[in-house]
Amino acid sequence: MKQSLGARPSWSLAVVIFIALWSAHVSSAERLISLAPHLTEMVFDLGMGAQLVGVSRYSDFPAAASRLPRVGDAFQLNVERIINLAPDRILAWQGGAPRTLSKLEALGFLVHRQEIKGLSSIGQGYRRLGDALGQGPRGALIEAEFTASLNQLRVRYAPRSTPRVFLQIAENQLFTVSDRHYMGEAVSVCGGENVFSDAVSEVPVVTLESVLSEQPDVIVFVTNQKGRLPWQDKWQTFLPDATMQRVESDLLSRPSRRILSGITALCRAIHLEAESG
Repeated sequence: MKQSLGARPSWSLAVVIFIALWSAHVSSAERLISLAPHLTEMVFDLGMGAQLVGVSRYSDFPAAASRLPRVGDAFQLNVERIINLAPDRILAWQGGAPRTLSKLEALGFLVHRQEIKGLSSIGQGYRRLGDALGQGPRGALIEAEFTASLNQLRVRYAPRSTPRVFLQIAENQLFTVSDRHYMGEAVSVCGGENVFSDAVSEVPVVTLESVLSEQPDVIVFVTNQKGRLPWQDKWQTFLPDATMQRVESDLLSRPSRRILSGITALCRAIHLEAESG
């Protein structure tokens, strides 16, 4: 009798372990749709890429993402295709297509919204998404590594000179960012001074005259475009003393952990460690 009683805890423990493992399996087997390129990257970083059944139009990294069905982008979604793909969870950017997302929720779909407000929220986003997808430890590890790498960049570049920087994020128009945007914050991480740091909008449109009045030391084009850029000749004419550089847009504009490579490139550009554009 004593032997029988003593065996019960082991049996109970086995049941608990089985249930826990099964729950983890169910969570990891969720069918996922990502509605933003950075969210697609985050899912792959968390080791969940195989669960993606659909992605946004510009989700092209890693290479495996390019082979997945497209469901539109953050602002215009193909609801019928999403329904047909039957996701268990939809991952969305907070500011994208709110009416369509509400419609999907009304249809019974689980929508996980993510908002990026600063560089620190990128690491936090991994932790929260990891928790939601049953990958909490992996998400927490990525957050810790991201924070440590960001701090290393601050330590490396903050003591240097403080060049005045104009960040041009569109090839044909004068779009830039304030320090309320994570790309503007990245300029500060690099020890630079964003000439439009105090702009009211996160992504303001500025005028030629306003840029000239700020007299930037460095103009950084955030672009994937190769070759000569439309504004380069104008800046050489109006700001002959300014240095022009470029940073790959996909690295700096997507708030995934790849942005660390983008910030490193930005720091090198600001402090003239990279070739001029």
